[in-house]
Formats: sequence, structure tokens, C-alpha cells
Amino acid sequence: MFHRLLKQLTGRQFVQRIASLFVVGTLMMSFADQAFAATYTSGSLALSNPTISASSTTYTITVGGVTTSAIQCIQVRFTGTIGSNAKPTGMNVTSAAFSGSSTYVPTPASWTPTNDNTNGIVQLTFGSGETPASASNRKIILTGITNGSTPATTYYAEISTFNNTDCSTSPVDSGTVAFIYDQGVTATATVNPSLTFTVSSTSCGLGTLSTSATGSCSHTVIAGTNAVSGYTISYLPTTTLTNGGATIDAIGGTATTSTTGAEQFGINLKDNATPNVGVNPSGGSGAPLTNYNVADNFAFNTAGANIASAAGTSANTTFTVSYIANIASNTDAGNYSTTVTYNIVANY
Repeated sequence: MFHRLLKQLTGRQFVQRIASLFVVGTLMMSFADQAFAATYTSGSLALSNPTISASSTTYTITVGGVTTSAIQCIQVRFTGTIGSNAKPTGMNVTSAAFSGSSTYVPTPASWTPTNDNTNGIVQLTFGSGETPASASNRKIILTGITNGSTPATTYYAEISTFNNTDCSTSPVDSGTVAFIYDQGVTATATVNPSLTFTVSSTSCGLGTLSTSATGSCSHTVIAGTNAVSGYTISYLPTTTLTNGGATIDAIGGTATTSTTGAEQFGINLKDNATPNVGVNPSGGSGAPLTNYNVADNFAFNTAGANIASAAGTSANTTFTVSYIANIASNTDAGNYSTTVTYNIVANY
């Protein structure tokens, strides 16, 4: 009688009747699906960025043991429990797309994604169907996914293929791969503000002045900073060279050349030939400013002035500050001096 019954039953009737004979009950459909679907022999899932809640993440699923027969649907179900519709908390597949770099089927661009964000399901369909080129190392690459928000928890991607666009009947292959999100390690460090400013000497001797020769001297100033907007060097308001009530005229804020026989007091930050004094700046990104940045041209403003700067962070720059003095025939005799105080401001 049992053999007679088998002859009378074909196809799905056979599966349904056998299932009822063995009291499979609610497992009947699962039993029927597994009877017709092959299982991948290998699989893995790589995330372009495994950090929790990372957006625009690419999920690359690689499987082996692919059946090389026509399919019309590729379904990927993301879940925390195999067989459920409980997607990872915080995951969003609304914008998931089938990358053109995918190798599971010959023309990924022909496939249309249908995304069920509520249940974490991405379905790719193509009514004409395609056959995977080979059985090994086929890649399903999904882009534009937002990761879940829970780290260190095992999640699953259940992959199923069907030779029907309903993504339910005519199953072909199936398999499951696991993946985990990472919270990441935040490395922190503090860099304290830094500012270097060194004046090499507290004195600069211009010598004994005459109407036929220019007195000169120099010293260095070294400046550097990690301030993002660099620094500015200036000298503060002060008097010109004085001797009691007598003075040697300051050149003023506009640079000019050195002229013997006329009262002059000025400075610059260049390598000069007339007179032969000074060295061009070296190191870092600092540079002299207008009126102090042309060789053989000097200036001195008793109201103070900015003389050099760096526009951003800078290693140490060595500036050579050169002083010149000239006198007229009627310049009062005596010992002349002035104190020039330099200042630097870092711009954070």
C-alpha cells in the first residue's frame, strides 16, 4: 500500500504527504525548502568599516560551492538570530545597492535591489535570470549600509538564491555567514602649545661713528611655534639713539638706504652689502615683513613695528637683526644708546 501511495504522489504532493506522515507540522515548509536548496561549501563576510553605526559601509560576502544554474533572485537577510527577522539594532539597509564589482552574476547592473529595512533584508532580482560564472569565490557586494549600534555581538547574513523573482520558490543555494561590529579604540593624546623665542645678545655695539663710515652690528633672534596661525615678532615703542637731550634721528617706518653724512638709525633682517652686515633668515617658515625684508634698506619706527612672522606652525627660524647708524657733521658728541625690546605673539 505504501508503494502504491508513492506512485500516486509526485512533486510537492510527495513532500507534503511525507511531512504529514512524519508529523513535521510547522516545519513542513522549511523541510521542503531545504530539500530543494543546495548549501554553500564556504563563506565569509568582510566589512569596509566594522565600527558601530558607521554609515556607507560596504559588505562583501564571498561564497563557494555555488550552483551554476540560472537564478532570478539573490536574498541577503541580516539578523541576530538565524531564521528570524530580527535585524541588528541600529542597522539600516534602506540605501543598500548591488555593487558593480560583484562577481556572483555576470551583470550586477541588471539586477534591481528591493530593500526591507524593517526586517533587514536586501533582495536583488532580475527577471531574465543569470547563471553564476563559476562555483568558487563568488562575491555579493552590497554598498550603502549603516552598521548596527551594538559591538561585540555575533550577527548573521543569511544568503539565499532562487530561480524566481518572488524570492521564495525554486530555491537554488543557501548559506549563513557571521560577522561582528567593533566599537573601535579611541587613542587620545595632548600636544601642549609651544613657542620658542631667543635673543642671542643683550648688547650690540655700533662702534665709533663718523661722517664717512656707517656703524653696524647684529645679533640673532630664533623663533618657532606649533600655533596653527603662526607668530608675529615686533619691537616695542622706544626712543632712537640718545645722549641726554641729543639724538641720532631714526629712519622712520619706511625703509631707505644707508647714507653716510646724515643722521640715521635703522634695522633690517637681511644679508646686506652696504654696509656689509647681516645674514638672510634660515630654517622654519618665518620671514621678515615689509620695510625689514629688503637688503640694504633699513627702517626704525619709535612707535614700534612688526618685523617678522610665520603664517602657520613653524620649526625654528633664525633671524639676524642688523643695526646701522650714521651721523651728520653737527651730531653732538657723546655716548648714544637705546634699548630695543622684542616681542613675539603666537597665534593659536
